[in-house]
Amino acid sequence: MIKKYVYLLAKIAVSFGIIFFTVRSIELDALQAQFLKTDPAWIGWSLILLTLSYCLGAFQWRLILRMSEIRLTYTVTLGYYYVGLFFNNFLISGMGGDLLRVYDVQKHSPDRERLSPAVASVFFDRFVGLLTLIFLACITGAFMIGRGESVKMFLSIVTLLTIWILGLVFVLNKKIADMIVKPFAVLIPKKLYERLRHLYHEVHNFRTRRLDLSKIFLISLGVQGLRILTIWAIGRAMGDESSIRYYIIFVPIISLAASLPISIGGTGPREQTTILLFRKIGVPAEIAFSIGFVTYIISMISTIPGALIFLMRKSKLT
Repeated sequence: MIKKYVYLLAKIAVSFGIIFFTVRSIELDALQAQFLKTDPAWIGWSLILLTLSYCLGAFQWRLILRMSEIRLTYTVTLGYYYVGLFFNNFLISGMGGDLLRVYDVQKHSPDRERLSPAVASVFFDRFVGLLTLIFLACITGAFMIGRGESVKMFLSIVTLLTIWILGLVFVLNKKIADMIVKPFAVLIPKKLYERLRHLYHEVHNFRTRRLDLSKIFLISLGVQGLRILTIWAIGRAMGDESSIRYYIIFVPIISLAASLPISIGGTGPREQTTILLFRKIGVPAEIAFSIGFVTYIISMISTIPGALIFLMRKSKLT
């Protein structure tokens, strides 16, 4: 328990520390003027695009749920997805929404005593999203080779992609998994080992659904594409006239930095990475910082329907 709070405090310190040192390097008057020039029409478009990405993301999760033999209507799935997004954004740990999604879909599982199908669906949904993001970051990072330190960044992304692909092989190939895990089985408490074994079994069963897996990865690419367009719209709102091709190159890398579990909601790494990348094409620091920061604000606002869905659900139970 103490370790958990120490970890949370460390994440808060990282976020506030990076934001503090980033803002110190920017003229506050220029930053304030930048926020005052925000174009509300483009902000509206960014909200629409982000909402579409959530709708597509819920459709992706519904396909994964069906692979786990949990059959929900799209409307119910979208509601659970939104509630999860809201709690992931507004809880400091960033994991509460996933736990709530597991709790919600567990009620619809054919065998309510088995938690593993619900956990497997949420785990694989997260896994696919991050795999797609790393894949895009790897492709777009290749365009940045030759720009100084970006070579090191590209190699780091390639390493992450390799690890994630090995993880996918581990999940879908039982022989390899047994060869790696069995020597360490004696070190894991028996109850935990059994739970992990059941979870692995559920995810491993996905390997037989190749057509569904292909659909899921294609949908995941669509989700990430909509989120690139979202940040491009935010850039337009903040007065950046850079070509959309730079957003296609930069956003996966920025999103990957924001997804690292070292800060609160990616705050700090997101803004700093945005400044570092957009500086390469001559975008002023105040504009780049505002793009990163407003992206976080928009993501918070866009998940408020999840709070309303959760409150309506609670009121029906009382």
